[in-house]
Amino acid sequence: MLLKWSTLIALIIAASAAPTAAPAPELKGLLKADGFTSQQWKDGFAKAQALVASLSFDQKQNFTALRDSVPPGCSGLTYPLPEAGIEVGLCFADGPTGIQSRYSTQFPAEVTTAATFDRDLFYRRAYAEGAEYARLGAQVPLSIVVGPMGRSVYNGRNWEGFSPDAFLAGEAVRYTVEAFQENKVTALVKHFVGNEQEYLRNGVPTGYLRSVQNQTIDSIIDAATLRETYTSPFAEAIRAGAGAIMNSYNKLNGTFAAENGDLLLGVLKEELNFHGFVLTDWGAGKTTLGSALNGTDAIGGFPNLFGASLAAAIVNGSVPEALLDDKLTRILTQYFALDQSSLPNIDYDRWVANKTSTIVVREVAEGAITLLKNSNVSGLGLPLQNIRDVALIGSAAAPSKFGILNNLNMFWNKSSSPYSGVVTDGFGSGSSPAAYITDPLTGFVAASKEQDRHVAIDGFFSDDPTEGIVIGETGPSSPIDTKLMNADAAFVFVSAVAMEGYDRPNLELLNNGSNLIQYVADHHNNTIVVLEAPGPVDMAQWNAHPNVTAILFSYFGGQEMGSAVANVAFGQVNPSGKLPFTLAKQVSDYPLNLYNGSITLDPIAKFTEGDFIDYKHFDAAGVEPLYEFGYGLSYSTFAVSDVSAWPKTGPCPAPVRETNEKLYIDGELSGMGVYDYAATVQATVTNTGDVDGAEVAQLYVTYPDGTPRKMPVKSLRGFAKPYLKAGESQTVQFELRNKDLAYWSAVYHGWVVPRGDFTFHVGTSSRDLPLRETFTF
Repeated sequence: MLLKWSTLIALIIAASAAPTAAPAPELKGLLKADGFTSQQWKDGFAKAQALVASLSFDQKQNFTALRDSVPPGCSGLTYPLPEAGIEVGLCFADGPTGIQSRYSTQFPAEVTTAATFDRDLFYRRAYAEGAEYARLGAQVPLSIVVGPMGRSVYNGRNWEGFSPDAFLAGEAVRYTVEAFQENKVTALVKHFVGNEQEYLRNGVPTGYLRSVQNQTIDSIIDAATLRETYTSPFAEAIRAGAGAIMNSYNKLNGTFAAENGDLLLGVLKEELNFHGFVLTDWGAGKTTLGSALNGTDAIGGFPNLFGASLAAAIVNGSVPEALLDDKLTRILTQYFALDQSSLPNIDYDRWVANKTSTIVVREVAEGAITLLKNSNVSGLGLPLQNIRDVALIGSAAAPSKFGILNNLNMFWNKSSSPYSGVVTDGFGSGSSPAAYITDPLTGFVAASKEQDRHVAIDGFFSDDPTEGIVIGETGPSSPIDTKLMNADAAFVFVSAVAMEGYDRPNLELLNNGSNLIQYVADHHNNTIVVLEAPGPVDMAQWNAHPNVTAILFSYFGGQEMGSAVANVAFGQVNPSGKLPFTLAKQVSDYPLNLYNGSITLDPIAKFTEGDFIDYKHFDAAGVEPLYEFGYGLSYSTFAVSDVSAWPKTGPCPAPVRETNEKLYIDGELSGMGVYDYAATVQATVTNTGDVDGAEVAQLYVTYPDGTPRKMPVKSLRGFAKPYLKAGESQTVQFELRNKDLAYWSAVYHGWVVPRGDFTFHVGTSSRDLPLRETFTF
């Protein structure tokens, strides 16, 4: 049929007037090759892209779901993807202190590891733990924690993370990520971000997987604090190559972390250029669309929001298929980059504990033990000298009568008897059982046998000094008094516990531990206290007692803790641990820093303190601590001297992935990178005593006067731990990057290095900083 010219012209005019289809919006946070510095990871990304492009829609959607049932040893398991060589599925396995198997090693907690201030031990612990996961066949250990940071001393999971100091946590997680992935297992880092209390973390006061969405705590964190404190360690993990990140239960600034596009797409995947996949914590995912559209790549636990539900959302147009492709590409990139097809299939009964792990566990526990107080006069205090008889007092010196890891009942049944026994680990999904525990009694007996003259070891393994009766020639007496009368030194072992799902109700020691210390100190002039604890405890009652001649903080030391304490006590190891947090003179000196009000709709935790947590709070408030962050004594003495500083320029390349963070100087976007070098600080450390040992030299930075953002009085920006023979000196250097001198600006949406005079402080704790050097930028 022929059209009339008038009709044709009318159609052309109508067509030109018709609205054109709007272009599809650009998707945020898609993984790109830009930023990879490792050829291994570039190749993994290219291989993942090619495979995903070859898969059918059904193949892709099936892989996004986790199985309803999983084999022992796996907390979660994907469906197989034979095209990638994944015949069984990717196994997600707990937890931070080791595999949840009796045939694996119970490692010291991360807070314990941080107390070593030793990068070599950071790496070796993580390498040994990662090797056990690899032998088990678990591709994705749910093991590395930098959130919670420890905003509140009452958080029940602080022991799972490294430290409330972002720099120390960042250094520890960097080495941990690298070591894990050397074993071909994914370094998954959690919890992203703002999960700084257990109360109402998922809308219920305590416990695990129940959830009430409109009662879930909402962490309100400003943009600068979020980056300077809470996401800063995650940035270091990403640069090191972390293949996965787990988000958290809480809301952040009004939106669940698992569905927070500003956080996951904006901060994590674009600003920090994250190259791995985002997994929800178990039950933290709320809706299919909210999770899929806002940056979550895999759903942990239940309900299963992806798989068929995600496929349906793609079919009806609610979710672009490109997002599904991106999620699979992220999961498979780390799988190919780490060559995980060479790992064995999961076998929960496989024995993975080994001698190498045992040695590492003991050395970490020894390196972490922090000597807080020591008389070391006239045969009193530590190390033990010319001692004939030692008494170990308290139930925490010996095994529990119920065996290993049995105190969960005290949490589930509040009417049950309090736990009694040595405490080497916290509890919950972050804990690990152990093939054995070397308790202090066992450790002291073994150490005594190694002495030229054996030391008599006895004990009173009750927390009640009135318990028991001894009938002697002079009549009945108390067993504890008899043992104290015979002992040259009385070690009192006391403990505190912590667990996921529950904030610590107080900072008291278990079983009236402070009263036990008081009793022993009142009856013995050489009382030595050993603290087995997840973090700060109340020490006000007994710390200054003149008969408390020494205090050791052993944290959660893992299965070799008893040997480590004994080796320090007998002088086989010179203590060198430093506090990764602050110990206050009185409990009221700690800010509460959490919401503990009534259960209500939409509860809010306002992080109004900003960066001022732990020692930064004590500095700003002018409150003198009992023992400051970074503090720890030695059997020797050390001095720092000859500080100097000079500018340094040049790149500090990321091992795997560069971030997209921006640096501004004088109001202009800088050509230098956020992580490029800015300065070098140098100092000399000398062992001025007569005992070989290690000391931690620490660098703190004070920002220039007039910095637009209020900054802490000082911030840790470097540490070095040389081992020195008596009389030996060594020069140490601290390399500062631009980010170490910058603050985050909401105006520029980036990092800004302020002009002016920085003060560099060098010493051996956050309050023992005799050396100062001015550096002008």
